[in-house]
Amino acid sequence: MATIFLFIFLLFQGFWELTLSFNVLDSLLKNNPFSLKQNDESVKRREELKAQLLSVCDEAGGGGNRERVEELIEEMIPLSPVGSASSTSPLLQKEWLLLWTTEKEINFFRDWNLAADITQTIDGGVLKNCIPFKNGGYLGVEGSLSSSSDEEGIRTSFEFTEATLDLGKFGCYKIPPIGKGWFDTVYLDDEFRIDTNSRNDILICRPVD
Repeated sequence: MATIFLFIFLLFQGFWELTLSFNVLDSLLKNNPFSLKQNDESVKRREELKAQLLSVCDEAGGGGNRERVEELIEEMIPLSPVGSASSTSPLLQKEWLLLWTTEKEINFFRDWNLAADITQTIDGGVLKNCIPFKNGGYLGVEGSLSSSSDEEGIRTSFEFTEATLDLGKFGCYKIPPIGKGWFDTVYLDDEFRIDTNSRNDILICRPVD
């Protein structure tokens, strides 16, 4: 009888330890932002949509074919491996290369072939946008960031505090900064980011290599 009780005790103890192990593993997976929606079908569909979106953006140029771009984005949002990401997310804390946008001010420089690669850097609570000119110099703005208390946890508020216009041999000038608002990071993975903002514009970026 004692042997039976000992066997039952050891069996129960082993089951308890196994349960704890599964609970710990489940907790780690839930807290891993890239563990969400990672089944094969969703990953495959997500990659297909990203490829389609990049193709549409390349063909449309700056701000073109917005309706189709928005359709693809709407399909991608539920497949985002990160459920919520404001500027406090470490996944956003990096330098980003702008691939496509509806922002008219930025597309002005692109349409006239004045700008090289346009970047945005998120570093702690600081936001930096840089538009380098192909013939030298740049236009840069810098501002502060703060996370907004939206229910989805995707909104970041910003306010520009300084701006610089570097005209190369013609001098470098501080100009009054203009702009404040917010952006929602509606899609984010380790190689792609989509934002919508308070001006009803869209920005699509990838990390700088």
